[in-house]
Amino acid sequence: MPTAIRSAKSKITVTLSSDLVHQLNALLDSPEAGSRSRLVEEAIRAWFQEHTRKELERQTEEYYRSLSRAERKEDQQWSKTAARSAKRLWDK
Repeated sequence: MPTAIRSAKSKITVTLSSDLVHQLNALLDSPEAGSRSRLVEEAIRAWFQEHTRKELERQTEEYYRSLSRAERKEDQQWSKTAARSAKRLWDK
């Protein structure tokens, strides 16, 4: 029987506005909600994932904006080549 891997948890205290607590409590009526701690942990994890995604997008945009005209042209050529190659593979 497989055993679940559990990471160590740390207990913290947070102060939330009453309207947010009411919304959190309303979510507890859902069977998959579990506990307040679980909901808060999932919300924070989702926030970190979104933050990481946005930072990657920012870095990617910064990279492309830093390219010279010649580098942009070369990138466009590589994109066209990759698109043609993918099309040939998919059309088989």
